[in-house]
Amino acid sequence: MKSLKFILAGAVTLLVILIVVSNTVETTGPSSAKRSSAADDGQLKIGVLNSAPVYYTQGSTAKGFDYEVALEVAESLGIKPSIVPMDFADLFTALDEGKIDMIASQVSVTEEREKVYDFSHPYFVTYLSFTTPKNSPIKKLKDVNGTRVAIVDGTAQESVLETRFPKAQIVKRKNEAAALEAVAAGKADSFFYDAPFAPGVIKNSPMMEERIRFPSDKAPIAFVFRKGDGLRDQANKAIDEMIVNGTWLRIKTDYFKEYPLSELFREQGVE
Repeated sequence: MKSLKFILAGAVTLLVILIVVSNTVETTGPSSAKRSSAADDGQLKIGVLNSAPVYYTQGSTAKGFDYEVALEVAESLGIKPSIVPMDFADLFTALDEGKIDMIASQVSVTEEREKVYDFSHPYFVTYLSFTTPKNSPIKKLKDVNGTRVAIVDGTAQESVLETRFPKAQIVKRKNEAAALEAVAAGKADSFFYDAPFAPGVIKNSPMMEERIRFPSDKAPIAFVFRKGDGLRDQANKAIDEMIVNGTWLRIKTDYFKEYPLSELFREQGVE
């Protein structure tokens, strides 16, 4: 009888230990599975903004500058790509939670972002633009200060406005559509966004036109990874190879033929 009691007591003790260990593992934040590299499940989950020129569909065909460059990276890595479209404001949260492995969405490299994330080598240098209603008095950069400027929350435009246009009132919205609605409703005087998006903005809002466009060489565009993810180094090799073999220039020309080639890429031998 005593031995039976000892057996039962030992079983209860073991069960308690297992429960404690199980609960302890779950309290350490995002699980290791969420933080692991894409190689673990054989897919590279790529977060993209569901908007031209990043990612869009033309008929039944998927297109987009960032989309095509990301596909080339996935092919070079030998990992099957899985495209995950979402609002820009949700991309970094999705990366943090392990729902995606990288962001390919015209993301500018900034000092603040580099404190939290790893960035690949640049794959584009974009232009910024202000789109306004056709009857707007905003015509030059000097006209922006003192006006209300709509931006997509989480984009680098906020820091640009704070630095270059400190008297402008920033009107944050979750996505492009909401920012345009703010302008249409008279809650903002212009929409400040990356210039490659301007044609789509004007197509969706005929009342708007691109008034001001200027280069942003100091804010190169790169893929975003979680800190310490080895995928970043592999992506760098793929980007460098694309620049050398002409693949990058072909894709850039398909989408941004009218954009002059940045010095950043001329220095790498692109002509």
